[in-house]
Amino acid sequence: MNKPLKEGLSYSLSIVVGLGLLGGVLYYVGWRSVIAWIDALGPFGLAAVFGDVFLAVASWVASWWFILRAYGVCIPFRSVVGARLSGFAVSYITPSLYFGGEPIRAALAVGRTDAPVTRIVATIVIERFLGGISILFFVLIGAVYVIMSDIISAVEKNIVIGGVAFILFWTVIGFIDFGKNLKWISRIIRGFRHILPRFTNAFNKAADKVSETEDEIYDAFARHWKGMLLAFLMQMVGTFLMYIRPELFFHFSKGLSFNFAQLSLLFTLNIMLSFFLWITPGGVGTGEIAMIGIFRLVAPEIGKGGAVTFSLIFKFFELIFVTLGLAYLFNRGIGRFTHRHAPPDKKP
Repeated sequence: MNKPLKEGLSYSLSIVVGLGLLGGVLYYVGWRSVIAWIDALGPFGLAAVFGDVFLAVASWVASWWFILRAYGVCIPFRSVVGARLSGFAVSYITPSLYFGGEPIRAALAVGRTDAPVTRIVATIVIERFLGGISILFFVLIGAVYVIMSDIISAVEKNIVIGGVAFILFWTVIGFIDFGKNLKWISRIIRGFRHILPRFTNAFNKAADKVSETEDEIYDAFARHWKGMLLAFLMQMVGTFLMYIRPELFFHFSKGLSFNFAQLSLLFTLNIMLSFFLWITPGGVGTGEIAMIGIFRLVAPEIGKGGAVTFSLIFKFFELIFVTLGLAYLFNRGIGRFTHRHAPPDKKP
């Protein structure tokens, strides 16, 4: 079986599994319960949920745009939006919520500017790095409450602490590497030539490109720190909007409010489980199962119907932007590449 066919079958299987899990969850919860929660949310609640998703996506776009401007990379704002949404869409429908669409974003952006490829890649790496730091900031707050909580078992605490420690470790490594331009990544790639001498030239070329990107990243923090600060503030805004999602949804649907500890626990547990359970397109099925467990721990009064509806309603509005991203990708990305390689029309 060739690789594309194998990957296609694997992806199709993940869709089937996700839909099967979602069907099982809806049967367990009862679809009438979900409809009742949506009805209770009302038009103002739906508008608040959509506004939260829209502003979060807008903050991610603005963050990348600030970084591009700081570098002096001139790309039409419409193209920045399209490329960012395309990257978000690919990440969303693949088995990784936070990574996966970056190569697509880079390919779309490169065709809209004369800036070097390594500089474009550097802007994307920085944007993702700043996004990771903003998430880590809120996760660390939640981790404190996880440790202090009496409702979370020792095993679950260890899982959260281990996950936070893993993310924190690589964030610190990134800070040291990028901040001092130690070029650990390019050195590691270059080191593979000693293990596989047959591919020495390939490893050297790859390491040279990565080294250029590392120089660009170091340059951003050394010379363009004001732009990086603005970009980071936008990432913090986007993460905060994700953080308050339970408050928005349950305030409008049931008039319920969460305290700071509950919101921190909900956010941290959701982020941790998303890393491990986003194994179907859009986290369909797995995300809803996770939400039932999370709310049962942190806010049992919500019930399984509220937990599932909360997950589904935000995914519904996120899918609007996923659809826009995929449409841009096919119209301006894949379509453009297809036309470029299409044979010329024969003249009569």
